[in-house]
Amino acid sequence: MAGAWLLLLLALGCPALPAGVGGTPFPSLAPPITMQVDGKQQVLVVCLVLDAAPPGLESPVWFSAGNGSALGAFTYGPSPAADGTWTSLAQLSLPAEELASLEVLVCHTGPGAGDRSQSTQPLQLSGTGGLVLRLGALRLLLFKLLLVDLLLTCSRLLTPPAAPGCPHWPPRSLGGRNTFVPGDCSRKRRALVNLT
Repeated sequence: MAGAWLLLLLALGCPALPAGVGGTPFPSLAPPITMQVDGKQQVLVVCLVLDAAPPGLESPVWFSAGNGSALGAFTYGPSPAADGTWTSLAQLSLPAEELASLEVLVCHTGPGAGDRSQSTQPLQLSGTGGLVLRLGALRLLLFKLLLVDLLLTCSRLLTPPAAPGCPHWPPRSLGGRNTFVPGDCSRKRRALVNLT
């Protein structure tokens, strides 16, 4: 059954074949990670290439700012995957200021069997700072709402229930005097039972 689906995908020219089937390198780009290195903010971006060329065949992996110019990256050699294909990994580490000057980031893998390079969709880098700030503010607001809800629920659960036929506890004070004493309800109830 899987063979029929693969033939259908090949006939339709579908570029999204599963890993290990098409033999075409498939790069994927992870979101940037920010970290402190020697007191400075560095941004790390990782590109994973599935179906990379085995060792001995040329299949470079590089990053660009969307214009094809290569940025300095460190590439780990191909390693075997569980399905018999090869996987390659590249990492790009840049200062946060330098990465902020780039608008997009693209990962490319070198020529495969058809002498074509494969590229990822551009990773949008501009405008992410404001988005992170808004998401943090939204997260804080939701946490505060949850905390208020929890406190109100706990305060409601901790108040003792009122006796049947008696005013709600705690009593209201009028002029410094309580208008209700808890024992009054039981005395009134006993008096009513004795009368009947």
